[in-house]
Formats: sequence, structure tokens, C-alpha cells
Amino acid sequence: MVDTPCRLPSLAVGAIIVSLIVAAPAHAASDGPGSIGFGRHLVEEVCGECHRVSQPPMAKPPPMQEELAAPDLVERMRDPGITEMALRSYLRTSHPVMPNIRLSSEETDDVVAYLMSLKKGLQ
Repeated sequence: MVDTPCRLPSLAVGAIIVSLIVAAPAHAASDGPGSIGFGRHLVEEVCGECHRVSQPPMAKPPPMQEELAAPDLVERMRDPGITEMALRSYLRTSHPVMPNIRLSSEETDDVVAYLMSLKKGLQ
């Protein structure tokens, strides 16, 4: 069978499409909205200045600092009252002792996905 001139361009277009799909950034495929990986990055970069995400949890702070210490997020996720809906509500509300961090809807999805993955890992 001989390739006709009409068939060659369609093969070339197909090859280009396949190469673009293969070369697409991993972030687009695995770290889109609601992704655990991007949520972890956000928590480490944005929340990590005050909160610790540790396993095992960090030692209890000294008595004078206990009220000011930001809770360890792994320990907080042990609370059965922490649900996806509760996290979303918390992330949208300002808190007097925390910086007022504004997350986009996608970033909220990512952070919630990551924190809920911590909770699942504790069960």
C-alpha cells in the first residue's frame, strides 16, 4: 500500500498531537485542582511558617507559648469533627490570630484534598 499525499499530513498531525500529549507537563495531569500534590505544596509554603505537618507530631510547646502555638496539622486532622465541609468553611473565614490568607477556589480544593489525605492516612 502506497501512502497518498492526503494521508501523510494526517499522520504528521497525529504524531504532533501524540508528542504534545506525552510532553505535557506533569503538573497539568497530576496536580490540577483538587490535587494532593499541589495542596501539599501550598500547605508547606503558606501554612508551614506557623503550622507543622509532622508524623510523629511535634513536642508540646512550652507552657507560656502553648496558647500562641499553631496546631500541628496532622494532630488536628485526628479530630473526627474535621470534615471536608468544615475545612472549606474554615479556609474561607478570617481568624484573628492568623494571617488573612485568601485562596482561590482551586487552591482551596488542593489544600482540602491534601489535608483530607492526611486524615485518611491516620485511619
